[in-house]
Amino acid sequence: MSKQSETICFLLNYDYRDIKNHFQIILYAITNNHTPIQIIIDKFQPLFFIPRHTPPDLVRSAVSRKQLPLKSMNGTDVDCLYFRTYSSMQECARQLRNANRIVYESDIHPVERYLMERYVKGGFRVTGNAVQKNGKPLFYDPQIRGCEMTPSFSIISLDIETNASNGHLYSVAFCGEKNQVFITGNEPDKPGISFCRNESELLSRSLEYIRIADPDILIGWNVVEFDLKMVQLRCEALCVPFDIGREKGARIIVTRNNKTICRIPGRLVMDVPLMLRAYYKTFEEYSLNFVASSMLNETKEIELTGKEKIEEINRLFEHDKLSLASYNLKDAVLTKQIFEKAGILPNAIERSRRSGHLLDRAGGSIAAFDYLYLPQLHRAGYVAPDIIDVADYSEPLPGGFVLEPTPGIYENVLVLDFRSLYPSLILTFMIDPYGYISPSKNRIKGPCGPSFAADTGILPGIIGELMEARAAAKRDNNPYLSQAIKILMNSFYGVLGARGCRFFSSVLAKTITSTGQFILKKTIGYITSSTPYNVIYGDTDSLFVLLGPGMEQRASAIGNEIADKVTNWLKSWLKDQYDVNSALLLQFENHFRHFLMPSVRGTTTGSKKHYCGSIVDGTDIRLYFKGMESARSDWTDLAKEVQYELIMRVFTGKAVDNYLTDIVKRVKNGNCNDMLVYKKRLRKGIDEYTVNIPPHVQAARLLDSPPHLIRYVITVDGPQPVEKLSSAIDYEHYIESQIKPVADSILELTSRSFDNIISGQQDLFT
Repeated sequence: MSKQSETICFLLNYDYRDIKNHFQIILYAITNNHTPIQIIIDKFQPLFFIPRHTPPDLVRSAVSRKQLPLKSMNGTDVDCLYFRTYSSMQECARQLRNANRIVYESDIHPVERYLMERYVKGGFRVTGNAVQKNGKPLFYDPQIRGCEMTPSFSIISLDIETNASNGHLYSVAFCGEKNQVFITGNEPDKPGISFCRNESELLSRSLEYIRIADPDILIGWNVVEFDLKMVQLRCEALCVPFDIGREKGARIIVTRNNKTICRIPGRLVMDVPLMLRAYYKTFEEYSLNFVASSMLNETKEIELTGKEKIEEINRLFEHDKLSLASYNLKDAVLTKQIFEKAGILPNAIERSRRSGHLLDRAGGSIAAFDYLYLPQLHRAGYVAPDIIDVADYSEPLPGGFVLEPTPGIYENVLVLDFRSLYPSLILTFMIDPYGYISPSKNRIKGPCGPSFAADTGILPGIIGELMEARAAAKRDNNPYLSQAIKILMNSFYGVLGARGCRFFSSVLAKTITSTGQFILKKTIGYITSSTPYNVIYGDTDSLFVLLGPGMEQRASAIGNEIADKVTNWLKSWLKDQYDVNSALLLQFENHFRHFLMPSVRGTTTGSKKHYCGSIVDGTDIRLYFKGMESARSDWTDLAKEVQYELIMRVFTGKAVDNYLTDIVKRVKNGNCNDMLVYKKRLRKGIDEYTVNIPPHVQAARLLDSPPHLIRYVITVDGPQPVEKLSSAIDYEHYIESQIKPVADSILELTSRSFDNIISGQQDLFT
């Protein structure tokens, strides 16, 4: 018997299907008391829009056609077409396009439309009749409305070990509230280790473990592209049901463009390396061992790669299954530790609450923009075009303003930074796709570009809410929410300038960047004219102000004073000139005790976006690199150490001659071999490189099964991988190509050179 109820829950994932001549949506969620629920929507009809003048005979497959008080963004009156099924909706849209007819929003997925129009962003309220299915609530066609909700989730980390030659499973490890490993073998069970008679039993017991533990989220290292894909393949081969979800129907799908998609009813799957990238956690390589070493200072017992690792896993399975089980479990444990330390889940929750993304979604700024913008556009009386109909723009869009730098070594440089410059400009000048075409007579005309409605903007309202939420997050010491909002806000300019966005507009994108350039130039002029200090460099939203020697004790106070002064001046000046309320905020970001700006090699011109500054805290000195070798992964550790040491010596007044001669001597004597390794990732198959074969590919071709990241050194016989080094290292290459260019970029600022220093010490090398 059904019972009317109201439940607050958080969306995990969804499914959909055409069934019995209608479209069905299945939502899987978790309540605020951690009860899994299922919601079935049978009464929502897929839809899109067409011009009102479209002939009726072209849309007969629609179940209904309604005149709505809506227009396209170019002013055309539109009707809405409703369909019984998603497939009939797609087919009608194709037929209209084939007949050269315009359609609007036919590329919006029906489930996304259903959720966005109800303002579901993670949390939502369900009001309706609940029945019990397998002991859990099930709602049919309830009312749904988005609301705030902070969920808690149960998580299990999964890892497998396989026979690389045939794909057979050796073992499956789980790290959750209790750790467990299932492994094939005839040995007696140990605490946390269960032996299975064969692979079929291994699969069955592993899947049963998941069903009993009933996690909301499964995580793993490449868990989608490898672990779950392999588990499904072995289930199919051995006729074991791949029942890994809270309902039947779990499947791993490989799309036409070779993308792997996970559909696990009622459970999320989060691939940890993918989520690390999504939240801008960058690493030189994304192997589990490397990231664990970087983040946790831990490594696995087996640090082999490629063929040697495969051979060692096979050996352990044959002769030491307990060690293999331990190794397998360690992978699952490390993955969960990285997941927690990186704050992936709280970041994902906050991102979902602001963008509408599912928790496992990585990237998707264009989809987030649609999700937030379209419902408000509809309520303003307009519909958007399909992405395919957005006009292209052949010319490159302008970037941010970069002040020509003057090479040199400076003392006491302030870094001043505009907080979220582009979002602030959007809010200040009401830059908005709808505001651009709005008939409102009350308009704002900024310093660059067209005018925008002053009272009906959608995007400025979204930006304003996000800025308030971010300020509250900072007050509440919620770094995850603050970071999620920052990423979302800063993506909006890129969305407007992206050709894959239905709101792409070269006019709006140029307006934002041109206005940003204008503001930065005006600010530089104001600082120069109203203070005794000069701006020596500027880049998009940052300014570098030179105080000079002896100002280190007053630097922070001056930085805050200049930032406040500029913010207040802009507020007053923009109000007077353009009658706008400035949202621009200049902040004092850093004080560099010393600051080095190199020149472009072989010229006297400053190198843009390349610098190094020192931050002094008591006796502690930290160097901050931007764009230089120490901040890049394609230079050797030797180059990075030389650059770091030379800059530190120049900043602290220490001699450099003895250091340089000593490092050259050490290289020639073979004492630095572990610092000479180049690391470069293969971006495609090695056979696809046919012209001008780069060194890392030459090295990769010497390996039987090259990994994605190639480690190689330059020998007298050319590039060779570290795994198969057979020739003597070419030390002169490293001196000329790694030490000398790095040293000269620093020494030339002191009117010296690497050759002069080394040539004066030749007797040291004879």
